[in-house]
Amino acid sequence: MRRLGFLLAIAVLTSLVPTAGLESLLGQRRRASKLRLGTVAPKNSVFHEMLLKMRQEWREITNGAVDLAIYPGGVAGDEITMLRKMRAGQMQAALLSGSGMGFLDEGVSALQVPLMFESLEEFDYVLDKMAPTLEKRLRDKGFTALGWGDAGWARFFAVKEFQTPTELREMKLYTSKGDDDMIRLFGEFGFRAVPLDLTELQANLETGLVDVFAVPPLIAAGYQWFGSAPNMLDMRFVAILGSLLINNNVWDAIPADQQQRMREVAADLTAEIEKAARAQEASAIRSMQEYGLRVIQLDQATQAEWKREMKLVYPRLRDRYAPSELLDAAVRWRDEYRAQRSDPQASQ
Repeated sequence: MRRLGFLLAIAVLTSLVPTAGLESLLGQRRRASKLRLGTVAPKNSVFHEMLLKMRQEWREITNGAVDLAIYPGGVAGDEITMLRKMRAGQMQAALLSGSGMGFLDEGVSALQVPLMFESLEEFDYVLDKMAPTLEKRLRDKGFTALGWGDAGWARFFAVKEFQTPTELREMKLYTSKGDDDMIRLFGEFGFRAVPLDLTELQANLETGLVDVFAVPPLIAAGYQWFGSAPNMLDMRFVAILGSLLINNNVWDAIPADQQQRMREVAADLTAEIEKAARAQEASAIRSMQEYGLRVIQLDQATQAEWKREMKLVYPRLRDRYAPSELLDAAVRWRDEYRAQRSDPQASQ
């Protein structure tokens, strides 16, 4: 399965023409239907570069009927803002993180449980198994998923050094404004969540309103947030799920043959994004270290403490953070993967 690499990530397509007008333009050489695509990914990042490439190929496939104007760096707003506009019909598609998609359907949150997965390969296996179910749930709510994947591991970046869950509970943890699921999740773990717009994070790190946040290293480096929060906990807290969603009515207006080719392009390019993002994570951390980032290593006892405390909360997440049947499915597929790894004969 081809995958979509994503950031805390997170892009949006907004139409400058009525949706009904799109269908009549598709497949014809007329004035392009300009679609705005916004993303919180930094300008000139690997995510931005791949989106530019996809724009060109989609334009060629549709004979110019679908054209994208790409706005990087979060100028289109944060994910919750974008999703609200999508629901109101003001935007037509989005490249979203699991946190953002949870605003549309809580089933996605079953894959965004802290410390549930130990490797991205393990995460990939479970995502492959669960993607059809998640796609149907999203389709039933008006959205078509064109790809899935991850933006790497979210890690904690903090103003001051810390190591344990108890120390984190004494700090003020950033979360996206309007993301009630994430506020609820952090609350279950006893963390003090402070909801803010993404664009307010840097300023509020400096004023002290927040002093810790969790994002993939590529995002922390791209926005240079690590300058105000120069302590990174070397712990894989959660793999950041991502997907490209488009409103059903817009997607269904595209001729089937063009849909297929556009899917293939999106799959190829987003697989490249994911591969590049994973490869660049280590170099991003090294680069930040050159500019003062301190990487905090955890000993085995502290790692075990984190896993033990997170696991104690898992039962309270059932049907509150994610549907119990999907949480159970995620654990079942994860355990199947682990069993196959420990006993290669089990997969034969």
